[in-house]
Amino acid sequence: MPLDSARFAGVDRLERCLAGEFAARLDQGTTGDFVALVQQALMDLGQSLPAFGADGVYGQETVAAVLSYKTAHDLRNPDGSIDGVVGPLTMAALDQECTALDETFGECPPDSDGPVVDLGGADEQLVNVVLAHTAAAVAVGVDGDGATRLVNSGAEVPTDLAAGLVSAAARMLGDDGAAASVDLVNALGGLATLFTDAGEVDTAKAVTDGARWPPTVDPGPALAALIAEELAQHIIGGATLVRDHSKDSALIEAVQHADLGRISLKPAPTTAPDGSIQMPDAHAKFTIPSTVAGVEFKVTQGGDKRLPSYHPVSTELAGLDIRHVVGLVRLALHLSSTWGVTEVHHAGIGDPSRNDCHGNGRAIDFVGVVGSRLGAPFHLTVFNDWKNHSVPDLDDPAKPRRPDWPPVTRRLEFRLLSLPGVDPLARDFFADLYAWVAGEYQDMTDGPRQIDPPSAIGKASRIMTPDHPTSAPGERNGREAHHSHMHWQVGPTRAQAP
Repeated sequence: MPLDSARFAGVDRLERCLAGEFAARLDQGTTGDFVALVQQALMDLGQSLPAFGADGVYGQETVAAVLSYKTAHDLRNPDGSIDGVVGPLTMAALDQECTALDETFGECPPDSDGPVVDLGGADEQLVNVVLAHTAAAVAVGVDGDGATRLVNSGAEVPTDLAAGLVSAAARMLGDDGAAASVDLVNALGGLATLFTDAGEVDTAKAVTDGARWPPTVDPGPALAALIAEELAQHIIGGATLVRDHSKDSALIEAVQHADLGRISLKPAPTTAPDGSIQMPDAHAKFTIPSTVAGVEFKVTQGGDKRLPSYHPVSTELAGLDIRHVVGLVRLALHLSSTWGVTEVHHAGIGDPSRNDCHGNGRAIDFVGVVGSRLGAPFHLTVFNDWKNHSVPDLDDPAKPRRPDWPPVTRRLEFRLLSLPGVDPLARDFFADLYAWVAGEYQDMTDGPRQIDPPSAIGKASRIMTPDHPTSAPGERNGREAHHSHMHWQVGPTRAQAP
């Protein structure tokens, strides 16, 4: 029997899981949108995922929630045990409960005599969710004749602006999501301006940061996070990848981050006698504090955390290209929100003695992180938790694993994926970090606008790791030279004109 719930029906991995396919089970280390669907279902059914929510990563928190759910429903293995794996019985139980849950509707917004709007077939309740999370100040109501109308939340919002918000919200839920999200954010900008001009500064801020929720709508954390991220990407410039930024556009985003208190910027914008804002030269070298968006950046001369040479020290980050400033803020935000990281350790962010990407303030040698996940502290380093593990014999996987890749080998893979007894936190963290870097920084080209899909660990790219296919023993740019750190950059490896 196929899945019945609208949440799960037709999702290939979950359908195969229900059918009893062993390889389709969900367990620790599994990632994907289908994991987020199961995580959201668990939360909606009363389980707790307080740290990471529906993030699509089947980590320890999800294991605990599944254990709790299966215990409450007495879902046991043939031997009587209960584990944290989603198999066919668990999938069936989730499907049955979600089908019943989703047939129970919440309260509708109040009736309205406002203007009639066309939702283009989009679900009215979902449109309300989008409008609510972006604090759009209007909601969709239905009058006695069944027409969809606007409900004004108290502010005098022009009909055309309100209708534009509703139209964009409806289109976001259809096939025109990317383009409609831009229209939605543009409309929200107009709404924020309207509130600001009316002296309602707090309301304007709520519009741009998505902080307010009308009491009639409860979107659930997964969709809330999705819309918040979509809005933040456009308002704070996140829609432009780091590698695609010009220095002028990066400066605008960096100043926005400074206004939000994530960094302080030197040189910074100044106010002229006439009250106008004078921006610094986008081609200058910039300095930011060691604390970036709440994450402390510390430099260390050693990569092995077991040795005295591993001694991370907080120092300001100087001589930076403004694009790299933006990248470091985004890195800090990603690592802290996704993994609970509080410290980033590095072996250099810029090096004025070199005439290359480091000397231009466009690169980082990433060593490791410190943080806390699910209440448990962790300290991961590239050397200790990645490189200092054996590798498979790719020509004959049945043979014993090797201490490291032979110098001539160019066919590699991410060694932690096949490592027996691997620490899942280290495996998932470094995989996620690499994917994030490949998405934002230089990956397969020196320039912007990469067309090809992002690279993966073990493939040729501009991101150097212990599992990079280029080998150059004794040189500065092979995988041997990056056994204790990851290197990534914005712009070309060579020097770049200001």
